[in-house]
Amino acid sequence: MIDVGALRALIAVRDHGSIVSAAAALDFTPSAVSQKIKKLERQSRSPMLERVGRGVILTERGRLLAQRGTQLLADLEQVENLAVGGAQELRGSLRVASFSTGSRGIIAPLLARLRSSAPDLDVTVVESDPRESVTLVERGGADLAIVHDWNTLPLDLPATLEQLRLVDDEADVLLPWNHPLSMRDSVSPMDLLHERWVTTPAGTICHEWLVHMFALHGQRPDVRYFDGSYSTHAAMVEHGVAVALVPRLGREPLSPRVRSIPVIDPTPRRQVSALWRRSSTDNPARQLVQRELEDLFLMSIEP
Repeated sequence: MIDVGALRALIAVRDHGSIVSAAAALDFTPSAVSQKIKKLERQSRSPMLERVGRGVILTERGRLLAQRGTQLLADLEQVENLAVGGAQELRGSLRVASFSTGSRGIIAPLLARLRSSAPDLDVTVVESDPRESVTLVERGGADLAIVHDWNTLPLDLPATLEQLRLVDDEADVLLPWNHPLSMRDSVSPMDLLHERWVTTPAGTICHEWLVHMFALHGQRPDVRYFDGSYSTHAAMVEHGVAVALVPRLGREPLSPRVRSIPVIDPTPRRQVSALWRRSSTDNPARQLVQRELEDLFLMSIEP
């Protein structure tokens, strides 16, 4: 009988392009992933991978096995959900992917609630860009993801995923306290045309939104510094070397030497959602997490 873990490893290699990246996504060692792939090759008596440059791709046999295996794992997940559907106590594991401010603003309070409502549920969390999180959930590398997409840069979600909208989050520009615009009620991209910016690395959704915001005016921001931590952005603003566009969700307390100013024309707004596979709809653990998330945000908007 085919080893389910080996099948997951093969699918992860297909999705991530290398054994090292697949191992990171599965929280395995590269050696463990290699051994699982070799086990499949022994069972099928044919190679699963072929090397291309520094990466690997699946052979035709490997590609077909991964394609059929994706559906097989979805069916197996539904069977497992039915098997535990009547359990009184939630056990097992739940793998969650989230972006950094989502982990601070959503996952941290969610984990605190789950410690009371499901103390035997083993929850693990990995930081991931929203686009990567979509792939992780779709391919079984995570059970649930907290993602965001900006009002003009929506995520492309496959039909196999379901989405629960949680909250709309706006981003403000951070300015030094003595900046000429620091006392304004709002600013537009054209007000900030000659500023030096710090932003998240190129290719991330937040970086793309900043570029897009200026592109709507036919301009480009002068981005000099790239860092994945908004805390670093705020520090650079405090020292007067850059300005930054920082979401409100999960934002750490700002220094008195930093001002947070709303942005208009356009207002940078992102929709924060939870994603899961349709095949896990009946999973009791996922259902509990959905209820906890809904209660969490219901509490946050009550007067």
